[in-house]
Parts: sequence; C-alpha cells; structure tokens
Amino acid sequence: MRRVEITAEIVPAEEGGYIVYCPELDITTEGETIEEAIEMIKDAAQGYIEVVGIENIPALSGKSIKERLELVVNE
Repeated sequence: MRRVEITAEIVPAEEGGYIVYCPELDITTEGETIEEAIEMIKDAAQGYIEVVGIENIPALSGKSIKERLELVVNE
C-alpha cells in the first residue's frame, strides 16, 4: 500500500453544488456540498488508479516535474 497526494480544485457549479477536478489524473466529478465533492473525487481517483496502475500515471509515479508559474494577464 502506498500513500499519494492529489489536488482537488473545487468550483461552484452553475446549477448548484460543486465541481471538483484533479489535474494529476485529469478527472472531474461533482457533489452537492464541498465535502461530498471531495469524497467523490477521492473515490473516483482510487478507482482510476486501481484500473490504470500508479506506475502508468507520471504525476504520481515520480516521472513528472511540477513547477508553479506566475503570469501577468490583462483583464
């Protein structure tokens, strides 16, 4: 068994509830509350990792480089 960290980007949905996206796995799900959305993405991520295999996911297997970049944009 191995512990991994994933990112949960949560935004309000137009029709109510919340949409949650995991960039490491490129998966999205939703929930009525933030807590439900988080549980949904955790469940989806675990299923995805079991099917694909952690060694085949660059962001979780240590085969990727992460950099936070700052941009200046016109509004």
